Amino acid sequence: MAESLNTQLIRRLYAAMGQPTLDETLSLLTEDVEFIVPGTSGLGAAGAWRGAEGVRECMRRLRAGQETESLEFLEFVSEGDHVVVRLHVKGRVVVTGKSFESDIIHFFTLRGGKVARLIDFFDTAALAAAYG
Repeated sequence: MAESLNTQLIRRLYAAMGQPTLDETLSLLTEDVEFIVPGTSGLGAAGAWRGAEGVRECMRRLRAGQETESLEFLEFVSEGDHVVVRLHVKGRVVVTGKSFESDIIHFFTLRGGKVARLIDFFDTAALAAAYG
């Protein structure tokens, strides 16, 4: 079966997020985009981030705080205006040097051919331990 246009958009977003600048990433998001990252304040990129400036700050914190050692895309599920992605990550917290590992679920909501919301689900305890 051919991959849906929505899944293709999310794959483009992941590729763009890996680039040094966020220009392409921001072009794939609605103006009122919202990124929701669980965790206590100060833990990595935890918070509710809105609009381009919010996404910039979320990504700045993520990039400054953690290094990805491996990232595996396990599954993409697309239904209507939603795409769910199951991933597995191994990473290291920059400030402590401690490693962490987690399965991740990204729940995307799309609107008008762009990403309007990303809700991130992962093992916050594993990340908190690596930050500790």
